[in-house]
Amino acid sequence: MLLVRLYRVEDKEVMVMDGTQGFMPEMDAVRLLASREFGVGADRVLVYCGKQHKQGFRAFAADGCENELTAADVLLLSRQQADIEVRLTDYFVGRMRQADAEKLAAAC
Repeated sequence: MLLVRLYRVEDKEVMVMDGTQGFMPEMDAVRLLASREFGVGADRVLVYCGKQHKQGFRAFAADGCENELTAADVLLLSRQQADIEVRLTDYFVGRMRQADAEKLAAAC
């Protein structure tokens, strides 16, 4: 199981997850996770990646494209209470891993 937290900011949903807990998602996994049809659904995804990234977090749009962390993101991360907590099943995390693996295999 993997825990993600959802926050409502104005009219957007922002998901925060810990990428150091066994799975660091990339573009296709984020796209699946943020999908309102096949995943949990979010407008933005923030992934904690520890000290390997200069800001400690990576920010993704719902389409999976990585972009810069904003001041609004940093303010959101200071909130103590998430609006919703979702536990992703091992099956769904496996689907996320598969989405990223298929993209890497196609690139080779």
